[in-house]
Parts: sequence; C-alpha cells; structure tokens
Amino acid sequence: MAFHSIAQTADPILYGVIKKETLLDTPYRKWYAVNYDAYQPSPEITSNLKKLNTKDVSIDIFFGSWCGDSKREVPRFLKLLDELSFPSQRIRIIGLGGSDSLYKQSPQHEDANKNIFRVPVFVLYRNGVEINRINEYPVYSLEKDLYAILSNKPYSPNYKSFDLVSSWLVNGSLSDKNNSNRGLAMQLKPFVGGEGELNSVGYLLQKQGKLAEGLKLFELNANLYPESANVFFYLGEGYYKAGDNKNAVLYLERALELNKDVPRIKEILKVLYKAKGVKE
Repeated sequence: MAFHSIAQTADPILYGVIKKETLLDTPYRKWYAVNYDAYQPSPEITSNLKKLNTKDVSIDIFFGSWCGDSKREVPRFLKLLDELSFPSQRIRIIGLGGSDSLYKQSPQHEDANKNIFRVPVFVLYRNGVEINRINEYPVYSLEKDLYAILSNKPYSPNYKSFDLVSSWLVNGSLSDKNNSNRGLAMQLKPFVGGEGELNSVGYLLQKQGKLAEGLKLFELNANLYPESANVFFYLGEGYYKAGDNKNAVLYLERALELNKDVPRIKEILKVLYKAKGVKE
C-alpha cells in the first residue's frame, strides 16, 4: 500500500511498501520510464547472474521518490531484475521520507533496525538474513555489484563507515559516555570519505530522536576534521538540541572562528543566540 503526502512545490512523496506499477503512474513515470528504458545491463554479466541459484534470495529496495539518486538507480535496478526474471513476490519496494525527507523512515517501519542512512539502498537477503547491500549507487555497476554479492565474492558497499556506525548503534558504543571519542574516531578514520558523511548520519539520528548517538558522531567528526567550521556548527547545534547550552556556545563560537563562508555566519549566529538565551 502506498502512502502519499502532498507537497506544494514538489511531486507527492511515496511512503511505505508500494507496487512497482505505482512508479509507472503520473508523476513518477516521467523519471522512472526514462531511466528504465535507457539502462542496458551488460549481457555477459546478466547471463552469468542467470546461472546463479537465487531461489532463497529476496530483496528490499529502500528509496526516496524525492531523491535524485533513487530516481536514477531504482529504475535501473528493476530493469536488471526484470532481465533476470527475478520473482516480483521476492522484491519489496519501500518509499522512505516524512514531512522531512531526512527521516528516511516508512510509516510501517519496514526500515527499523536496517540503518538506512542514504537512499537508495538495495538490501539482499538469503533465507531472510542480510548478506550485503548496495548503498546509494553501485561501486562498479549494478550488475557487477549484484553478481559479486550473489556469488559470494568480496564486496564492500559505498560508505564503509556505515557498517561500523551500525554496529556501534547495536552495541551501544555511541551512547556510552565513557567511550573515548579519539579512540572511536581513529577506528572510523580509514573508512570516512569526507566530513559530510558523518555529519549527515549524525543529523539523521537526531531527527529520529537518537540525540546522544547523533551528538557522539558530531564529536567524532570534530576529532577527524578539527579545522572545519561546518563540523563545529553541527557539533554546537547538537549540544544545543541535547540541552547543553554551555558546550553549544563553546563549539558554535569555534565554528565562527573557523568560518570563511559569509552567508553561513547568520545560520551559526541564529543557533548561538538561542544557546545564549538571546532574543533575535
């Protein structure tokens, strides 16, 4: 069943489990059909995929109908599955979003405990157990990535930091105040592709009500990028949301010191004034 939310300036957002046919309806058809028709999976790799035993394989497709990457990759992935004659009853297509698309949640919580930080995500299961996933876009191509996963070849999806962050969410490392920020940051360092990676996950966790976990990621990011005004802005804002105005002021002022983007000053000051109790 599809859930719709009407936006004033954008297409209605699809929420929850939908049928593939929904993507052929207006207004989604305008991006779905174009990308589906244009994509031509490699015949050689497709042939190799057809030789694999996939009887115990099922797939979840988490996507955002508001998301450019989803609009590109989901039609391509479904085209590939069609060429493989993969049974539709073993495919779930789940629209994520909310009044704020950063939530990346579905109404019936099919995303629960899946740690979906970016979309689209193609999660592959064997006998109901996740074996791997393709994050946001393929490492090589959709067919090459899918073949590597289903043939049990070494495969590491994009955003390698997500696996570690996910394990820490499960074992409580991100909510344990005694855990060393520096120690956790050094574990993450080899896997982080840029400061925006952890910022986006931290912000998402806070939007989902996981304030302590989101704040911890901002702290780790500040260890990794100690000269970034943007990182310290998120850290200061995170402390403000957590009710710690003293640290919020400290890190927001640090963001101002590091900031070289004039338009950003107003945004930093807005939160800083709130933390200081100053009325604008």
